[in-house]
Amino acid sequence: MKIFDNKIYGERDGSFCFDGQNLTELAETYGTPLYIFSERELKKNVREIDEQFRTLWGKVSIHYAAKCESTVAILQTIRKAGSNLEVNSGGELFKGLYSGFKGNQIVFNGVSKSEDEIEMAIINNIKSINVDSLYELKRVLRLAERLKERANICLRIVPEVSTGVVKGNETGTHESKFGITLDEVETAVCLAMENKSLIRLRGYHFHIGTQTYDLRSFTEAFRIMLQTAVAIYKSTGFGPELLNIGGGLPVPHYIDPTASQYMPRNIYAMLKSELTIERIAKELCQEMEEEQVRVWAGSEHAALFHDTELVLEPGRKISASAGVLLSRIENEKKRNELDESWLMIDAGFNTLMEVKTYFWYYHMVCANKINELHIKPFKVAGPCCDSGDVYFDIDYHKSLPDYRVFPESTEPGDLIAMLNVGAYGTPNMSNYNGRTMAGVLLIRENGEVVTIKSAQKYGDLVANEIKI
Repeated sequence: MKIFDNKIYGERDGSFCFDGQNLTELAETYGTPLYIFSERELKKNVREIDEQFRTLWGKVSIHYAAKCESTVAILQTIRKAGSNLEVNSGGELFKGLYSGFKGNQIVFNGVSKSEDEIEMAIINNIKSINVDSLYELKRVLRLAERLKERANICLRIVPEVSTGVVKGNETGTHESKFGITLDEVETAVCLAMENKSLIRLRGYHFHIGTQTYDLRSFTEAFRIMLQTAVAIYKSTGFGPELLNIGGGLPVPHYIDPTASQYMPRNIYAMLKSELTIERIAKELCQEMEEEQVRVWAGSEHAALFHDTELVLEPGRKISASAGVLLSRIENEKKRNELDESWLMIDAGFNTLMEVKTYFWYYHMVCANKINELHIKPFKVAGPCCDSGDVYFDIDYHKSLPDYRVFPESTEPGDLIAMLNVGAYGTPNMSNYNGRTMAGVLLIRENGEVVTIKSAQKYGDLVANEIKI
């Protein structure tokens, strides 16, 4: 995939443009590092997912994963585009409600929900607390009884499906910390059904991980969910009104054509991500059709999912392509012994943490010299006092290229734009090394550029601290 295949990118006067805005000019006005989001791209991504699934299945709801990017203006934009919300903490639940989502538009995941968080979810009558264990189910029961309220829940199951992505992003096997293993699901269903005055069991949930590139992973996990639902219906009489398949819809990244030579095969496939929403929607929706269910479940259960609502929790697929990160080159140096040129930029893992935690690849271009040939290899490093604050695999995992290519004239003062950073960028920012967090802009559909999160000032570093 080439950068300019996506019409959100462009060029004007030799500078890289994002959604019609000259990034060089934005950097001069607002400073760097700087996150920039596109309202148009966010809405387009929500609509694309919704339309692809809704044309194939009558009841579909999109619940954007707030952990990807939870700036209030972004949440408002996604809500106005027609999406609901998935949260993973009381804080995200608070921000979701603050941004205008209603309780019945929110589902709540998480492996370690506190009593306060569960109470907050029950009081706000959210659509579903996705229960993560038998212990948590008993805790929800106890709190619902204390509040004299009924809790809406789904059971997060472990389908035992591996996706082949980065290990830390796999969430669908018993090796991960998430969910209720299949041998305990019926016990959980029975406990919920014995307490119907306190629990409204709505269905099942799974999430197998981010950036799932193999359609077979989605299909296998969904079939296990359907088969589990039929088996439990036979033994308990419970039929699901919701089936939540989580997120993981893949985002194609702009990767170096030579990447297949140095990246592990699974990482290359994950980032290249040729799997489309259309193929995923078609495959999964047909699995619920009566004709398909009849084949393996028999005629008496063929219509079990006829009125079931299909729930999705896309995050990266909605926000990744809607964001870019601008960083300025502050220093350069030569390593003559290795014949290497280095560029030091003002955005490190304090600004873009996933480069460090998952060795995640983000394509880079020289924003103010976009028309010059990008042919000279450079090693790129961030500003933090840490040898690991680099944009290559210093620990030799080989998920990242050793060098990034920019114009031969690249020098301090030039701007580096990083693409597909709209997911897991701003939520993971930190003040490591006493560095202030980057500001965040939103390009409105009418072309107006607005600040949606102010860049920090030095005073912000001590705003919550108390002298003694």
